[in-house]
Amino acid sequence: MKKTALLLFVVAILAGCTGPRGEYAIKGHVNKIDTGLVFLQKFEADKWVNTDSTRLEKGSFVFKGKVDLPELIHISLPSSQLILPVFVENTAIQIEINPDTVEKSVVTGSPTHDIFKQYQTMTDAINAKMDVVYSDWKAAKEKSDTLGMKRNDSLSTALDAEMKKQLVDFAKTNNKSVVSPYIVLRNSWQFELPELEQIVGSMDTTLNASMYLKSLRERVRVLQSVQVGQPAPDFSMNDSTGKPVQLSSLKGKVLLVDFWASWCSPCRAENPNVVKAWQAYNKKGFDVLGCSFDQNREKWIKAVKDDKLTWTHVSDLKGWGNAAGKLYGVNSIPANVLLDKDQKIIGRNLRGEDLMKKLEEILGPVDKKKK
Repeated sequence: MKKTALLLFVVAILAGCTGPRGEYAIKGHVNKIDTGLVFLQKFEADKWVNTDSTRLEKGSFVFKGKVDLPELIHISLPSSQLILPVFVENTAIQIEINPDTVEKSVVTGSPTHDIFKQYQTMTDAINAKMDVVYSDWKAAKEKSDTLGMKRNDSLSTALDAEMKKQLVDFAKTNNKSVVSPYIVLRNSWQFELPELEQIVGSMDTTLNASMYLKSLRERVRVLQSVQVGQPAPDFSMNDSTGKPVQLSSLKGKVLLVDFWASWCSPCRAENPNVVKAWQAYNKKGFDVLGCSFDQNREKWIKAVKDDKLTWTHVSDLKGWGNAAGKLYGVNSIPANVLLDKDQKIIGRNLRGEDLMKKLEEILGPVDKKKK
């Protein structure tokens, strides 16, 4: 009888920790706001999608539903420009939202969100240091203090490396939680293919159905297809006049496919180096195809003119949804791939003097004779 009673007690506790019939039940309260619309949102296909909505009743709201595996959703109050990320799973979840300091909102009842919060807390210290470094860098720039800028650049690089190591260690330690593939996917731009393959290989098989792990594996596949030695995936995209340009139509020259955008400061800073390379080697068989991540056509064309980028330019004006960027696994710009005359990839992310050295290796030294 005692064992039976204990079993019934445990079952009752477990039942109380989940929503009805294995669903999630989110009960939330927003401090200082009594009325308004509340949305559940996901970021899908490069845009925000509303999956559910309700109204605040005296500051409170309720959402019910079901997920196959824990996943990150965003609770949004558009009227207050408030967005709170929460890992939802099929359990009873309580949320206390502080509109003035959203990061101090309290989420209880989701073990997966608890792990996510651990990661956020772990990175808070480095983020605080990074804020100080960036502030010091801006101050040095205003004073034209190049040494101060370089010093803070070095500090920033060291902090980036520290944060990356923390991320990898955390992901491998928590390799049975969907939080791990999520945070790696969110920061996948930091990882080259060998690093990403190793991290993905460390994930537990219980996560095979996770959308985040599936996306990571797809990214590995894409990066494998655009490594040095692989044939360049072909694509077609319109130039600034609306005329389609096929990558394969540019065979016969050493070609740099340059991914950039008018709004990207590091891209604009790199443009003079690409101009220098084009001027030095264009007559020796080198060309550039600029592929812009812009969404505003006028700003794109103006940047091309202002930076004197005299080669062919294409864009589908979809920003980070750029089709060619997805084909080449680009989620950080500036980025580029260098193709030989048969459009086999012979270099990746070559910038400044590295690009000039590679072109000299392929096409010979620059002709320094005066006209």
